[in-house]
Amino acid sequence: MKITVPGMRSNKLVSMDIDQLRGWAAFMDRAMIVSLIATIMAVAALGITTWLSFRFSGAVRAQEHAVIDRYKGVQGHSVQLERDVAAARERAVALEQEVSTARGRSVALEREVSAARERAAALEQEASTARERAVAFERAAREANEQAARAANERAARESAAASEKARTPRFDAAEIKQRLVDLGKLVREATTRAVDPTQGSATETPRPVQGEGASESAAASRDGQPSPIVSSLRKYAGTKAAVFVLDQVSDAPVTGSTISAYLSDAGWAPQTWTWTGVAGIFGVVVLIKEGSDPATVEAASALVEALRSTGFNATKGDWPADWRRFRGALDGPQTPGPTEAPIRVVIGAKPR
Repeated sequence: MKITVPGMRSNKLVSMDIDQLRGWAAFMDRAMIVSLIATIMAVAALGITTWLSFRFSGAVRAQEHAVIDRYKGVQGHSVQLERDVAAARERAVALEQEVSTARGRSVALEREVSAARERAAALEQEASTARERAVAFERAAREANEQAARAANERAARESAAASEKARTPRFDAAEIKQRLVDLGKLVREATTRAVDPTQGSATETPRPVQGEGASESAAASRDGQPSPIVSSLRKYAGTKAAVFVLDQVSDAPVTGSTISAYLSDAGWAPQTWTWTGVAGIFGVVVLIKEGSDPATVEAASALVEALRSTGFNATKGDWPADWRRFRGALDGPQTPGPTEAPIRVVIGAKPR
């Protein structure tokens, strides 16, 4: 097909047949399909990229939250560690205080041990002095016995001479000889008593009360109608029960226990005496009170301590260190009442005066 336009300059004729048009249409369709596919792929790539971006941002945010939580946990752990360190410092300070206290206690114990050693040395010196006194008393007793034997021999010789020479006037008066024999007998008895009990001290010391002395003094006072001051002060608490524990290892404890029991009996108390064996280390007269006693019993124990002190006893008041029914060693005394029934105990130790 040819087309001619009149009045215009003639160019090359453009002629296209139907096959070419169909080829261009098919090419354009393919190009459109390709562009459509490319657009779809671009949209899909954009969606995948957006989805991956969201996933990555979510993972990043989760990681950030995890890091923040870990930081908070580390911070809380550090705070707890600081608290533990402060508590450890406080415990260290407390331990240092306890160590200083223990050191002070050890120093006090060392001082007590040294004091106990000094007391033991003093007791050993006293024991050696007592042994020396006993030896001196034995020597004096022997000398007194010898003097008595010599006096007896002289008396026998004088009696034989007087019998053989009845006509002669005796050189010595019989009353004088009798008085001298009485004096020698007294010397022998005193020397024998001191030799048996060396703890009574030298001849210049004031003699302690012997067995039954408290009873004799009380009887003399009752005969005179005026009781002793200790009895008068304790009669206010008449009827109080008291257990007297006398240490078996102390030589003069029975004498002191008998004297105190006599005082209590005269005052109207109800004392019972037991001999306590297997116990040592108690000094003076210790008045002990049962835990939970009534005020009247406590007042009676205090009055007893004051009365004993006024009489010259080394008396102190205290509490039983354990259960009232438990005690060390063994007690020898009456079966009824028992040694643990009385609310007051009077323990007679070494050097009660």
